Amino acid sequence: MVAIEETLGQMEKVPETPHNIYDILIIGAGPAGMSAAVCASRANMNVLLIEKAMPGGETSISYKIDNYLGFPKGITGDSLGKRMEEQLFEYNVTYIREDVTEIRNIRKEEKTVITDMGTEFKTKAILYAVGLEPKPLGTDFERQFLGRGISYYAQCDASRYEGKDVAVVGGGNCACYAAEYLSDYVNKLYIIHRSDFIKAVRSLKDRVLNNPKIVIMWDSEIEEVFGIDKVEKIKVRNTRTNQYTWIDTKGIFVNSGRIPPKELLGNTVNVDESGFIVTDEYMRTNVPGVYAAGDIRAKQIRQIATAVSDGMIASINIERDIYRNQFHSRA
Repeated sequence: MVAIEETLGQMEKVPETPHNIYDILIIGAGPAGMSAAVCASRANMNVLLIEKAMPGGETSISYKIDNYLGFPKGITGDSLGKRMEEQLFEYNVTYIREDVTEIRNIRKEEKTVITDMGTEFKTKAILYAVGLEPKPLGTDFERQFLGRGISYYAQCDASRYEGKDVAVVGGGNCACYAAEYLSDYVNKLYIIHRSDFIKAVRSLKDRVLNNPKIVIMWDSEIEEVFGIDKVEKIKVRNTRTNQYTWIDTKGIFVNSGRIPPKELLGNTVNVDESGFIVTDEYMRTNVPGVYAAGDIRAKQIRQIATAVSDGMIASINIERDIYRNQFHSRA
């Protein structure tokens, strides 16, 4: 992964802009945000990119990516995230690591973005590209043992469980990727899945089903977790038979899906029933000057390739919209 010191060194300076107004302010430095920043910079727009965590988003914490064009043998997520960031640094993009906490005057032509550091930025357009968050189980034991045996990120925490038994909750692509990655470290791995079939892509599904370290517990869910300072044992219930199984395990990796983060944009932009932002094909929301791209957007496919595409489309149309507004204002 990109060293924190290296990344922060690139983000230290925030140059002043004419009248302190940016053409485009991008929230989120995942594939969509970085793609938009590069494209906007190439169009000579004044670009500010704000990221609260490490650049690359979920790409940087993914195990191996096999379906991104240009890498016939696949590439690890942290390597791809680093390459994207290296390309970003070739362009004139102001890039800071802060957390956006408030957006003011969102319906006005000049919008104000405020971060957790108390910094205020003015912008003509906002691109919301924050990505998604892990979907929590919503249980008491999850809150009790989070960070003490319960984790959402296999790649970050796998080395802690070398030679031990662990469990993965979920049965989709994310859960299967996590299980496959963890199997290189752990002694034995249990996939605890509420359904009776794996919902991952066929090649991944086949690898998981044929992995001798992986045991799948179908139609099952964790009922209780036991431990003093950290996870030591779990009680699993079969939802069909109502039978219980006790498993000694030191780690639980939750991969039960991803959800939109708490809506920073409030009730101003339209979202679907699941909280994803509704845009048109140009990435415009219902609020003039506010755009969305990447996994946060309501769409069918959420992949790195579609996020990169969203970011490019958004920046092209933001540049056109800004030029059109400036032209009309001079008329």
